[in-house]
Amino acid sequence: MTLIELMVVLVTGVALSSIISHFVPAIPISLFQIAIGVLLATWGQINVEVDSHWFMMLFVAPILFNDSWRFPKRELWELRAPILGNAILLVLVTTIVGGYAIHFLIPQLPLAVSLALAAVLSPTDPVAVQSIAKRVKLPENLLHVVTGESLVNDATGLVSFNTAVKAAVAGTFVLGDALLNFAWMTVMGALVGILLGSGMIILRNWVSRSGLADVVFYTIFTLLMPFIIFWVAEGIHASGLIAVVTGGIAAKILSDRKSSLLSAEATIVSVHSWEVVVYVLNGLIFVLLGITLPNALHNILKNTEIANWQAFLYGLLVWLIVFVLRVLWAYAIQWGQHWHHKETVASLRSAIVSGLTGVRGAVTMAAVLTVPTVTDAGKAFVGRDLVIFIAAVVVVLSLVMASIMLPVVTKQVTQHDFTQPESAMAAEESESPVRADLSEKRARLWIIRVGIQRLRDLQTEENRRIIHELISRRQKSARTLRHSLHDDQDQSDYAAEKEIELQELALEAQRNRLQQLLVEESISPITYSLQAKRLDQFEADLGSDRDLVGFVRFKWYYRRLRANFRIWLSDQESDVVHEESGLAIREMAKAAIKALSDYVGAQVGDTVTHRILRQTAYNLIVVYRYQIEKTKHVPSFEQQEQDDKTRMELELKTLSAERDMVQELYDQKRISRQTSINLRQYINYAETRALVGRNEE
Repeated sequence: MTLIELMVVLVTGVALSSIISHFVPAIPISLFQIAIGVLLATWGQINVEVDSHWFMMLFVAPILFNDSWRFPKRELWELRAPILGNAILLVLVTTIVGGYAIHFLIPQLPLAVSLALAAVLSPTDPVAVQSIAKRVKLPENLLHVVTGESLVNDATGLVSFNTAVKAAVAGTFVLGDALLNFAWMTVMGALVGILLGSGMIILRNWVSRSGLADVVFYTIFTLLMPFIIFWVAEGIHASGLIAVVTGGIAAKILSDRKSSLLSAEATIVSVHSWEVVVYVLNGLIFVLLGITLPNALHNILKNTEIANWQAFLYGLLVWLIVFVLRVLWAYAIQWGQHWHHKETVASLRSAIVSGLTGVRGAVTMAAVLTVPTVTDAGKAFVGRDLVIFIAAVVVVLSLVMASIMLPVVTKQVTQHDFTQPESAMAAEESESPVRADLSEKRARLWIIRVGIQRLRDLQTEENRRIIHELISRRQKSARTLRHSLHDDQDQSDYAAEKEIELQELALEAQRNRLQQLLVEESISPITYSLQAKRLDQFEADLGSDRDLVGFVRFKWYYRRLRANFRIWLSDQESDVVHEESGLAIREMAKAAIKALSDYVGAQVGDTVTHRILRQTAYNLIVVYRYQIEKTKHVPSFEQQEQDDKTRMELELKTLSAERDMVQELYDQKRISRQTSINLRQYINYAETRALVGRNEE
């Protein structure tokens, strides 16, 4: 099988696992990917030899770079104590204590190999934890700690792993030389990462200012960054993994400070490209693990020195060692916090939750697959198959135990994360009654209203038609959101009820005006028939979520197409019918505006309900004004270009105001961090559409 054929098969396996996981969400997708790999190896007779250097650069480097780029800086700084504690101290404890425990438990493994196995099992996999957290209520700060520590412990754990593997390959292990090598790889790796990450962003910004950058350049440049950083760092015998992590953080900081007009569109494209790349790379690692397992299992099972049950028992005991070390670490931190803060009580249950969240995953398997087959002396690497087998058992066990035990344990677990004082205080703040009291939909409705107000402030005589168009679209989105809110308050219920009542009033006025036009012979019978059917369709859709129902939308387009076809088949000129339709729409819209204005003007008072009534009527009037402007204005090609430019400028200014409101709501603790991220993503999508000229409804 050629390399291209192999890649097609592997990527197809990743896609298949995604489909299966969609229908069986209770099981982590990683287990399906491992199972697919096993099937490919046993039934497809596929065997893959992994080169350690290329595997690290092609798989691990981009995954670490993406994690470091996307991790929120504020949480990284606020939770620096638990993150660094877990990422550095806990990794060292796991490597040293776990390594000696594994060597004592499995004397067949040399000490250097045992330390390497413990080190490779120290990194956690936040992707697996977050997928489990979708079904389990975990403290938000605990997730931040697990994600944050993975940025550092991936690097420190893998540097420790590489150091131990090199010692095993060389056949000697000197603690002083190992520590010196560790220090060189860490310090130089961090320095290379900072310099290259910053330098490449400065280069990208310079190219952007020169007018030579576009979305494709930005995306390709960002995708190449981890590979270049890793390659340069490894070239001077530094840690490419630490270089990638520090380079990603430095690049993200500079990228946030230097943003351009292109960055909104380019960032979205780049982010989604990275999501696809990282998803495929994670999946490929587990599929490759599944392919490697049968061969390793075969070698283990035919090994007369180790019984089959003994090999599985070793995997179980090694997982237990790593799990217990993490639980004891979390429990010890709780007691330390208790001595400093007497009001906090240590909780073994909370420590167990912290232990279960230490799921091992892609990085562990990517590293263990790079263990060489021979040493410098030309001899076989002692225990290679056993190390791969044990690592695979630990990964699978950590995934399975987290999936089974976390839902059970967290039924009564506190929502605080007591691993560090900062985490506990942050969790207490998150439970305050003034925090995150707005749901995502209500917050979206809020910022849409801010955008509408901003558009009103920007309205002039020249841009009135475009302003009405943009306001109409936002009002349409607001109506959809209001209909989707099942827990509406009384005022929202009143607004929705009055909106339907006013729409019926306007509809009646339009029917009357349409009949007058026919009597006055201003329009032909076919135009009357077409417009009457349009009003019938509108009346049938009153109060419904037509925009959310694909089949109803399809019927609406079908009727519109059929109406146009009838015009084409009619004995009158199509241009005449279109002209009459434009006249009818304008006259009916004017009648609707007059009816709404007269109705609201007859209402007396300044109560809250009256203000809601006026606002609802105004929103409908804007829609009818937009209809009038749209039918009577046929721009030339040059005017259309100018309108597009004006529309984009107004849209960008409005989106900027909406983005500021999101930040204000987050600063006031009215919305959660995740809600603010989702809202900014919606705004970024809208900004991209505006930049590329896709403002269709």
